[in-house]
Amino acid sequence: MKRVGIAFLAAIAAAGVIGVSANPVPSSTQAVSSKPSGTSKSNANPTPFVIPSLQEWEGANGQWKLSAATRIVVDAAYANGGALDAGNMYMRNPSNLQQFAATFQSDISAVTGIDVEVVVSSKYGKNDIFLTLGAEKKDPKLNHEGYLLDISNKGITVQGVTSRGSFWGTRSLLQMLILADEDGYALPQGHARDYPNYNERLFMQDIARKPIPMSDLEEYATLTSFYKYNTLLQHYNDNPAVQVKGVMKDWQEKYAGFRLRSDNPEYSMYASNDTAYTKQDMRQFQDFVKARGLDLIPEIDAPAHSLCFTKFHPEWSINSDTARGDWLDLGNPAVEPFLKGVWTEFVDWFDSSQISIGADEYDPTKGDLARTFINSMHDFLAGLNRTTRMWGSEVRLPGTVEIDSDIVTTYWDASYSNANALVARGQKVSNLNAPDAYLVPRTYAYEDFIDSRKIYNLWEPWVFDILDKTNTSRNLRPDEPLLTGGGFANWNDFLSESVTRVELYDRVSKAADVFGEKLWTGAKNIDQVSYDKWAPLAKKLRENIPGITLRRRPASKGQYLISYDFEDGAAADSSDNANNGELHNGATVVEAGEGHGRAVKMTADSYISTPIEGIAYPYAVGMWVKPSGAQQAKAVLLESGDGRVLVSNSTSPTVTFVQDDNEYNTQIILPADQWSHLAFSADGTTTRVFYNFKHAASVNYYNPRWDVLQNSTMQVTAPLRTIGSANGNSFSGLVDGFFAMDRASYAGEMAFIGKHYANALP
Repeated sequence: MKRVGIAFLAAIAAAGVIGVSANPVPSSTQAVSSKPSGTSKSNANPTPFVIPSLQEWEGANGQWKLSAATRIVVDAAYANGGALDAGNMYMRNPSNLQQFAATFQSDISAVTGIDVEVVVSSKYGKNDIFLTLGAEKKDPKLNHEGYLLDISNKGITVQGVTSRGSFWGTRSLLQMLILADEDGYALPQGHARDYPNYNERLFMQDIARKPIPMSDLEEYATLTSFYKYNTLLQHYNDNPAVQVKGVMKDWQEKYAGFRLRSDNPEYSMYASNDTAYTKQDMRQFQDFVKARGLDLIPEIDAPAHSLCFTKFHPEWSINSDTARGDWLDLGNPAVEPFLKGVWTEFVDWFDSSQISIGADEYDPTKGDLARTFINSMHDFLAGLNRTTRMWGSEVRLPGTVEIDSDIVTTYWDASYSNANALVARGQKVSNLNAPDAYLVPRTYAYEDFIDSRKIYNLWEPWVFDILDKTNTSRNLRPDEPLLTGGGFANWNDFLSESVTRVELYDRVSKAADVFGEKLWTGAKNIDQVSYDKWAPLAKKLRENIPGITLRRRPASKGQYLISYDFEDGAAADSSDNANNGELHNGATVVEAGEGHGRAVKMTADSYISTPIEGIAYPYAVGMWVKPSGAQQAKAVLLESGDGRVLVSNSTSPTVTFVQDDNEYNTQIILPADQWSHLAFSADGTTTRVFYNFKHAASVNYYNPRWDVLQNSTMQVTAPLRTIGSANGNSFSGLVDGFFAMDRASYAGEMAFIGKHYANALP
């Protein structure tokens, strides 16, 4: 992993701390102390920079260094966890101290290259990192996720109230290591007392409208855990917004996602063909997130957002031209038993004690019917030993039936819900208020990229009106005990083709750090550390999180990541990176003539492999291409797990980009038996395609959603794993002068680069 230099900020002055009691914290949990910590030694180490910021720090003198002699020592008395662990998570069977130590061990190796040993013992030495519990005995006011961190010449001690609290201490240490000098991995000596202001720090993700591989979900868990989030809320079913039936006659033909695949034939038919997760998939995923301190709350959203059900059972939808086709008819006696059957089928897949039933954006003329349904589902889930969560909806579902106050509300819009009214009637609230906390790629109603500066300077979980924080009728008190916390949501309203996997991660990662800061520390840090000072260090951390591959920014020693001219008779890399390629299945270096010297002859089975999967913007990629006669359908020029570049698609011989199985046609045709230069470059705004050194096209996504109907530019992730395809569907012909750069380029420079590889004109 690329390393960065030492970077520590000036000491953060301690201020008052918000202690919030919220489910699932026991009622005995107390507010943490607001007593400021001081620095008593001259020339003491300033507060180390981490995200979220440390609540309290008392600097000492000197440094502690990680070395090959370092061990992670797990206190034998607490190796299997502590008495407070299970009562302070939504998930059954939470990870224990020894399991968290294994995660930390892997992270240290990825960041530093040093393989540390994990041992269980009550004794540790000056080179060791000691993980233990019992902090509440020393510091009774420390909340359940708090920890005490001591870095001294006697070693490092992380002491939590719970195993998860100790794990958060390892996240602080990991970030200090990322920002430390790689020649010494020296950490500042001192003492920290750290704790979250809010008990729920949540990332919600719509995985229904965009298929997301399980490996990507694990990376989102790794990302959010890095910033001490403790809850994932996954939305398993949805569809694009549909109009009422009287206008949208083809509503049953629209895309609908349901991501859980049962082997029970009664429910297996609802699973999406493109991506769906089995019970075993979810078991493995929950084990993964537990080992990173996270809870997982599952959501199956009904009675709206239910096209995945109504397209199979149109008679269950509301029989009215003024109703949407994705609204289940709660007046139909078959609907509620069916939905309870769905949860009966899937509830045991999940370890969470809390279930989200959605229940938002339903027919406002059926308010009491919906409210009765919500209460019925709450009672039903209680019988399954689960609590209930829903999206704020009571304002848009008018009626006289009171929604049970034990149901937790995920607040998202003032026109659908009222936070003050909810807490007045004793209902817990989590703040994911739109538009500030809504990330919806390529939409205009919400944020395409979260405004991190605005969130850093203005947002906190108690703020529901970011433009009028003093308005007590719209905002809650910072110390409101029924405010569980909050977070941000990623919705994918415009479906898979609107955003690539890599684009989506880029957006989420640039929101996760700033919300993580504010969810844990609130506004305490912003007066001491301006956003302009915070953002560059946040970027360095974001770019070096261990276990993340979706950034797709491979390290390069110069502007060229790969450069193959094939003049050596092979695919030797002439950049400074030694990213040499290998020729497979009859790919042969030949004398090409026509000013090209040597080139590689390809057949349908041939390919050239590289050690690089792909690169995200900014980049430039190009090559000389001479097709040999007509090409087979979907002939591959470049390929990786992120996508392909085709010289022909299924219907026409045009250059086509494929990302996440979605095709984007450019209308460029490469003439047979003739050299052409093809290149493309992404700069963060547009992916431009250059044909014979001229800008010939941009990669666009045409949004077919009825309320948008427009072109949007895509940021293609350049596929670099193979030139041609290892799957037997390669381009046939000659290739020459292949290059990939880690910056964007333009038409004039493309001509210069292309002619560098060949003394020829297209």
